Amino acid sequence: MENFRIGFIGLGAMGQPIVGRLLQGGYAVQVTDLSAELVASAKAAGATVAADSKALGVGKNLVFMSVSNATITEQIVSEPGGLLDSMDEGGIIIDLGTTPRNKCRELAGAAVARGKQFLDVPLSGSTPWALEGALAVMVGGDEDAFKRILPVLETFGDKIHYLGESGSGQLLKLCHQLAFMATLTGLSEAIAFGERNGQSAETVLNVLGDCVSPRHVIDFLLPMAEGSRFDQGDGSLKIFHKDLAAVLDSAEDTGITLALTERIYDYFDQAMTGGRESTSSFGVVQLARDEFYKNR
Repeated sequence: MENFRIGFIGLGAMGQPIVGRLLQGGYAVQVTDLSAELVASAKAAGATVAADSKALGVGKNLVFMSVSNATITEQIVSEPGGLLDSMDEGGIIIDLGTTPRNKCRELAGAAVARGKQFLDVPLSGSTPWALEGALAVMVGGDEDAFKRILPVLETFGDKIHYLGESGSGQLLKLCHQLAFMATLTGLSEAIAFGERNGQSAETVLNVLGDCVSPRHVIDFLLPMAEGSRFDQGDGSLKIFHKDLAAVLDSAEDTGITLALTERIYDYFDQAMTGGRESTSSFGVVQLARDEFYKNR
C-alpha cells in the first residue's frame, strides 16, 4: 500500500462516511470542516484535525475535497497558501464535487504547472452507499495518477470508471444528473396525471415498477408515496438546479441543444425563485401536482 498522507476537506453527508471508509481501509486521514461537530465526529473515528484547508495541505500528497460548489473548490486549490502552494511535490488533488468541466481543465492545468495533479472524481450514490463502500466513482484526469490512487478509491467505491482527460468524470456525472432528474420529473408528472384520473400515487408507482421505468427512482419514491410526503424539506432541489445549469453550460460549450434539459431547468428555476428554496429533490412530485391543477 502506497504511503499516502491524506487530507480531507468537507465532512457533509458524503464526506463523513468516506472518511470512515478511508480509516477502515488503514489510511491515516487529517480532516477539516467548518462544522466543529462534524470534525469532532471524524476525530472520534480516528482522524486527526487541521485548523483549516491551508494547514491541511502541508505535508500531504493526496487531498480530497467534498465541498458544495466550484467557487469554494477553486479557492481551496488556488488561493495563496492553498493546496497548490502547500501540498508536496507530485501531490494529487481529488475533487469529489460537481465542478464545470472547463473549470476542471483549468485547475488541472494549474496543478500540472506546479508539479501536481488535479482529478475530477464525482460520485453517484448517497450516504448508505458511502457507508457500505458501494459508490459509483467517475474519474477524469491523468491516468497514471488515477492508477496510483485506485486502491484508495476502492475503500469507498465498488464501481469505478476511469473516463479519460480532465473533465470527463464531470461529464458523466452530469449525464447521470440529467438522466436522474428527467426520470424523476417524468414519474412525477405520471403521478399527477394518474391522480387526476382517479389512480393513487402508490398504484401508479407499483404498475410502473413492473414496466420499463428505472427501478431505483421508484425505490426512493414509493415509501414517500405510502406516507404521502414527497417533499422532505431538505433543500436538495437546489443542488439539481445547480447541476442542470452545469449541464446546459457544457451543452453550450459543445454546441448541442438539450430541449428537455432546458425545460426542466426552467421548471426548477421557477421553483427556486418562487419561495421553494427548502424543497427537496423528490418534492418535484408536488411541483408537478401544483402545475397540473393550476392549469385546470
